[in-house]
Amino acid sequence: MNDNTTCCQTGDCHSAVAEATDTTTTTAVHTVEASWKADRHDQGVELEVTLPGVRKEDLEVEVQSQLLQLTATRRKPENAGRLIYGRPTPDGYRLKLRLGNSLDGSQLKANLSDGILKVSIPLVAAAQPRKVEIH
Repeated sequence: MNDNTTCCQTGDCHSAVAEATDTTTTTAVHTVEASWKADRHDQGVELEVTLPGVRKEDLEVEVQSQLLQLTATRRKPENAGRLIYGRPTPDGYRLKLRLGNSLDGSQLKANLSDGILKVSIPLVAAAQPRKVEIH
């Protein structure tokens, strides 16, 4: 989306699945782009990212130069069996979003609960609606 709607747009993430190599165990790491949605309100944008199986300590959210980056890892169960049918569960998630110029990334607030990350990004003061007093 563009700055007129003051929302987010994905960065350079075109593929939904990435394979990387974990140097500690030399096994493939299955990372996918996190599922997300953004809603615009008068005060800013509410971003909701679905991260099933992710704990707060395994999640990293950074904002730098209007780019929001999220990386998360899932811990594997100790007694996990071998997948014989179906789609593998991802080992982690990633997401890169460009924030519109009217969003204040420095005032971002985030909360993770039940696998849902809720991020509030307020509008910069100049972009917030204000009432004009008439004399």
